Amino acid sequence: MSFSPFKLYTQYRPDIEHFTPFSERTYTLTHSDQTGDLFLTVSKEFATDQTNEMRDEVFGWWTQPKNNQVQFQGSVLVGTEDIPETAQQIRYQIFMREMSTALKGIFYGERWLLETYPFLKESPIWIQFRSNLPQYSGNIYFGTVKDYM
Repeated sequence: MSFSPFKLYTQYRPDIEHFTPFSERTYTLTHSDQTGDLFLTVSKEFATDQTNEMRDEVFGWWTQPKNNQVQFQGSVLVGTEDIPETAQQIRYQIFMREMSTALKGIFYGERWLLETYPFLKESPIWIQFRSNLPQYSGNIYFGTVKDYM
């Protein structure tokens, strides 16, 4: 699926204001398999009420590790003991294939923030793939924010 800004719907929860610092913002990106629409929720908490039983959402947030460079971190659930290995392999492949679209959606939805704080465009992106199987688990580097703008 390729990214289309016309298929992105961004919701800001009441706890987020225009001036809320980037370090307090979290992102929950979900989608519709039927329409291809993306739904981005920006809040101080992850929007777990927007997730479904498929658990195919992407969570994201900004961090500032010890080296003082801001990073964009994310997390996806590939699988647990309840999900067979064959299903986890498929989920992993889908997340890898669609991560570019997801990241474009998040950064397009917060484009004004990135214009206000242009240094965020240089932030490296690390996505944690969570699985009980080591071959589908780990942190993966996805370039920098500007790669998805």
